[in-house]
Amino acid sequence: MIRFPLEGLAARAARLVSHFTLIKPDAARFGTGPFPTTIMMHGCGDQNGPQAHYARSAATYGVASIIVDSYTPRRITRMQAATLVCTGLKLWGRERAGDAFAALDWARRQNWVDSKRLSLAGWSHGGWTIMDALALGPAIGKHAALNDLMEDPLAGVTSVFLVYPWSGLGAHTPSRGWIKPVRAFMALAQRDAVVGTALPLRALQVAAQSGAVVDSMIYPDATHSFDEESSINPTSKFHPDHAAHAIASYGQWIAGG
Repeated sequence: MIRFPLEGLAARAARLVSHFTLIKPDAARFGTGPFPTTIMMHGCGDQNGPQAHYARSAATYGVASIIVDSYTPRRITRMQAATLVCTGLKLWGRERAGDAFAALDWARRQNWVDSKRLSLAGWSHGGWTIMDALALGPAIGKHAALNDLMEDPLAGVTSVFLVYPWSGLGAHTPSRGWIKPVRAFMALAQRDAVVGTALPLRALQVAAQSGAVVDSMIYPDATHSFDEESSINPTSKFHPDHAAHAIASYGQWIAGG
């Protein structure tokens, strides 16, 4: 496991870009862009989680996706992810937010991306990452080892989609709110033993007080990672019906941003 040195956005993006997964709308139906585009941040357990399913749902509505793998460039194995990242010993949300900002900066330079219609989507640790990015903005630089963050690193971001995001120890949204009044949706699980529902909903309430337009849904009888077939968390159980609903709903919701 390696830690990135102090570097600029372009250098960070260069470390990440070969590990991006790009999913674009069908050219025969939607043309070649520019498309509204979402930066997707995986959870702490598996960089190959359910994000591709959500991205394909978004593509049917004309939205492109950039799935960011924060682990492979850092040589983080799945075992290290489970024992170090998921436990909060390494790579907190504010540090990983640098990956989201670098991906946004890279996206704005692509001719197939509509730089005025950008969004962020995050699962668990990825949701924490996105909320810290919204809470700290340019101040994230010192935490994320970035030395050239633009004045508005969230330029063009109009909406965020958060799935069972970590909102407890180390999360900045509950105390700071968000610096940008975006449209936000949060999907939670009623039986989530990892993040619960109370703290994420409290964070969403604080974001609303900062001007965000928020909405949420709690899936009954669902656990953390209910949409992730590969989860190894013993408290999590894949729920195919809830997963299918969340994925289908996501495409329609994200396209509305």
